[in-house]
Amino acid sequence: MFSAITLSLLGFATTVIGSLHYFLKVKKNNPPKNPIVLMLALGAGVFLGLSALICGVIDMDWSFVFVAIMSSFSILLGGKFIWVFSQKDTPLGDIKVAIGETFPHFESITYKNEKFSTADLKNQRVLLKFYRGAWCPYCSAELKMFDEMKPILDQYGIKVVALSGDTAEQAKAHIKRDNLDLLLLSDPELKVVRQYGVEHHKALGADSSKTKTVLGLPFPTSFEYKSMSIPTSILINEHGVIQWIDQSEDYRLRASEERLTQALRNAFTINK
Repeated sequence: MFSAITLSLLGFATTVIGSLHYFLKVKKNNPPKNPIVLMLALGAGVFLGLSALICGVIDMDWSFVFVAIMSSFSILLGGKFIWVFSQKDTPLGDIKVAIGETFPHFESITYKNEKFSTADLKNQRVLLKFYRGAWCPYCSAELKMFDEMKPILDQYGIKVVALSGDTAEQAKAHIKRDNLDLLLLSDPELKVVRQYGVEHHKALGADSSKTKTVLGLPFPTSFEYKSMSIPTSILINEHGVIQWIDQSEDYRLRASEERLTQALRNAFTINK
């Protein structure tokens, strides 16, 4: 049984270390395009966990409960991550706005449950962000990056407005959880999302009210298939004209601080 215990511990350690390595990068809004280390770690964790269970069954004794618990963690977590990552692609091509066009007017609800209209943004430079929801760790990291970039955004006179399918109550909880200084808008019926053509039909998502925070990132406690925003950033000048659009075929990958800063430089001059 010693070999089974060793294998289960190795599987557990491999899974945890690989996951920590990856999500610490996510926290910095810099996840690798191809998370080879994570995939190898998860695959090894599943293999070691299964091997431990087989050895434990062969040499059954009192320690099998420990082996089963540790191995199950590696197998279930590894399998879950691999399954989630297999559905990383976003369906691009239906977007209804383009660079050089005036951004479409819309109305929504703020996280304070107050009415919002794009008329409130008149003569204002705006970074309009469509995000998946408060449950998404990648969205959480990106919005925190926008907050940290406030000194740069202020230089260019940029107001950040972020919209998702969350309810106003969920958006308010998001603001509090991540200590954000942004305007979050609620679009639970996805009217604005569809108006802009940035809907991801039947994507793997979650309920923003059902998350656990680990490493400062939200993680869903369960998943479900539903429609949501394709992560999309739209930079708009003070005349309402779109200057820059950023989307990715992989929902995990977002524009870095360097890339956004370069887009600002290309589109605007610094406010004096």
